[in-house]
Amino acid sequence: MIRILSLTQPIRQTISYIKNILAIYAIDPKNKLGQNFLIDLNTLDLVIAAGNLSKQDAVLEIGPGTGTLTHNLVEQAGYVLSVEIDSRFEPILKELVPSESPFELHMGDFLASKNRLDSQVLDKLKAGAEKYGCTQFKLVANLPYSIATPAIINLLMSDIPFERLVGMVQFETAEKIAAKPNTDPYSAMSVLIQSLAECRILRRVPPTVFHPKPKVDSAILEILPNPDKRAHLCNFLSTADSPMAGPNRFRIFLRDLFLHRRKSLRQALAKMPMGTNILKPLLDELLITQQLTPEIRADQLDAHQLLTLAKGWWQIKDCVDPIKGFIEDSLLDEA
Repeated sequence: MIRILSLTQPIRQTISYIKNILAIYAIDPKNKLGQNFLIDLNTLDLVIAAGNLSKQDAVLEIGPGTGTLTHNLVEQAGYVLSVEIDSRFEPILKELVPSESPFELHMGDFLASKNRLDSQVLDKLKAGAEKYGCTQFKLVANLPYSIATPAIINLLMSDIPFERLVGMVQFETAEKIAAKPNTDPYSAMSVLIQSLAECRILRRVPPTVFHPKPKVDSAILEILPNPDKRAHLCNFLSTADSPMAGPNRFRIFLRDLFLHRRKSLRQALAKMPMGTNILKPLLDELLITQQLTPEIRADQLDAHQLLTLAKGWWQIKDCVDPIKGFIEDSLLDEA
């Protein structure tokens, strides 16, 4: 077995260290998997500090790669579950972390589909937290660009009460998540995530902090889930048959509405795939009730206005064209 530095020795994964490890294991990083490894130690310290870690924390890491963050997470958290899809990194990670550490490596895809997490990952995270007496759940990761958005959204909508999500993401993604109404980055994703959490960009970072260098800037993003916001969303849009359907209903509404974000609100609502059976007079009445002019656009409304609009729209939809199990089928269509 090839020996590398382990947790028994302090390790700082500089560019020379990572290049050496990649050469030893004959690994050529794959761009399609977002394999850009953090080499700037100051940036690494910022990510770890943003995690505000303690031994009470069960931490989920997605895409550990060579273990740049992993080493620090295991030192400071109570339990760490790292999820890696690329089997080439398995021996590196197993060698890096001693077997007696409160650490588990899950080899496989974090996502079962675009809209579903792998249930095994969540089950392992819960089991590890219970085993090591952890009372808080956190995500701290250098997220692969390709899965950052679905990972964040699905974690926020999961049944695990994450205290915070700290991730390195593409700067454009961070801009969209934190965007405000009447700005170009403002999107369905902005509204959904801000309806469940508080979001802020902690630092914009250049390509030079990674190896290999990506073609775009990245950002350290902090997302703090808000239980009150989630409860409000569930209570506002859920039904008697599905008390937890609120976030999914809002997700579907926003997804379809923002397909036509540049059109007037009346036009966008009429063109929604799920709204074809809703008569335009009913849409006009809905807009009047919400005190919204027909000419206003979806991207001019804040999260509260859109949530109120979604409630009215779903009430009409359920009366005019009720479809049992529609939410689940609609989400599966995206997979």
